[in-house]
Amino acid sequence: MSYNCLVIQTSPFALETARTILVASLDRGVADGIFPGGAAACRSDGGSVVAARGHLSWPQVGASADGVAEETVYDLASLTKIIGTLPLVLLSIQQGRLGLDDRADRFLPELSMGAGAHWNGSISIRSLLAHTSGLPAWRPYFIRLHDKAAYLAAIAGEEPSYLPGTAVEYSDLGFMMLGWIVERVWDESLDALARRLVFLPLGMNATAYGTKAPPSLIAPTETGNLHERGMARAYAEGRPVVGGHSPSFAITVDDIERFAWRTETIRGAVHDSNAWYGLGGISGHAGLFSTIGDLIRYLSFWDDDGPLEPEIRVAVFARQTPRGAVSRGLGWILTDDGSATHTGFTGTSLRYHPKTGAATVTLTNRVHPRVVDGIADWRSALAAELSAGR
Repeated sequence: MSYNCLVIQTSPFALETARTILVASLDRGVADGIFPGGAAACRSDGGSVVAARGHLSWPQVGASADGVAEETVYDLASLTKIIGTLPLVLLSIQQGRLGLDDRADRFLPELSMGAGAHWNGSISIRSLLAHTSGLPAWRPYFIRLHDKAAYLAAIAGEEPSYLPGTAVEYSDLGFMMLGWIVERVWDESLDALARRLVFLPLGMNATAYGTKAPPSLIAPTETGNLHERGMARAYAEGRPVVGGHSPSFAITVDDIERFAWRTETIRGAVHDSNAWYGLGGISGHAGLFSTIGDLIRYLSFWDDDGPLEPEIRVAVFARQTPRGAVSRGLGWILTDDGSATHTGFTGTSLRYHPKTGAATVTLTNRVHPRVVDGIADWRSALAAELSAGR
C-alpha cells in the first residue's frame, strides 16, 4: 500500500521568504529561552522548506551540545493523537470496521462493567475524536495502574465531567480508548498498525513508538517528570488540576513520594507519564517520535489525492462541537482562518489548511530540562508572520 503525495512547484522567492521567517522565529525562540533549538517546516502549494536551528540542549545543562538537524528525532507528545491514532480510526471507518456513531462500549464492553455504565454508553467514536465524550482531560492513573486492562477499568469507573455532547474537554483518556478500539477491530497492536497502515505507506521511516536513533539525533525532554509529579501531588491534595478530581480514583501524597519517578534526563523514551509508567510507552494519546522530514511526508495523508474518501475528509475538517465551545473537527482544532491545528506538550505543533494544503510543522523540546512557558505565544507569532509573508 502506498499513498500519493501532492507535488506542485512553488516560486523560489516564496519558499525563501518562508525559510527566512522560520529561521528568524526559531532563533528568537532560542534567544527568549523558550527552547534550546528546534526544527520547522513550511509547505505551500506542494513545495516545502525546512529550517533547523539551535542545539539539542542548553550549554549550561552540560548535556549534548549537538546542533539540531533535519534528522533530529523529537518526542511528539499529543501530536500522536492526529499522526497515529486519528488516521487509524479513519481508515478503520473507511474499511467498514467502525462507524463514526458507533458506541464505544460495542468494542470496549468493559465500559458497561464499571460504575460509569449509567452514562458511558453514550460515548461514541465521533465524541471521542471531537473531545465531547464527557470524559475528563487527565488522571494520574500511572501512580497505581500499570496495564491497559487496569486503565480501562478505571475509565469505566469515571463519572462524566459534563453531559456527553454538550461541551468540549480535551481528553487523553478518550484517545487512549481509541487506540484500544483500533487494536480490537484489527486484532493487531497499535504500534504495528500505525507502522503498517500509516507510516510505511507515507514513507515515514523515522516515525515510531520510541526511537533507536543515536543520542546525537534525539532531542532530550525533561529531567525527571517534575511537571507531572507536581500535577499528581495537586491531585492527591485536592488542589486545582487539569481534569479535576474523581472519587473513583484516589491517591495520597505518600503514594507520590514512594513512586519510582525517573530522575535522569529523558531521552528517546516517551515523556508522558501515563504512556511511560502505565502503558509501556505505547498509547493512543502519546508515545510517537518523529522528524521534521517525516511530518512533511505525513501531510499528504490529508491532501485531496490522499487515501481518505472525500466524505470522510470533509467530516474531519467540519465542526463537530456545540455552539459556544471550542471549534473542533475530528481530532483537530479548527481555526477562524480555515486551518486545522494540533499541539504536543513537549513543544511540537502542526497547522494544516485543508483547502490549500498549506502547512506549518514545528518541533522543539521546550520541556528540556524543565517545562517553560512562552511556546503558545511563539507559535502564534510564527503563524502570523507566515500568513503575512505569503
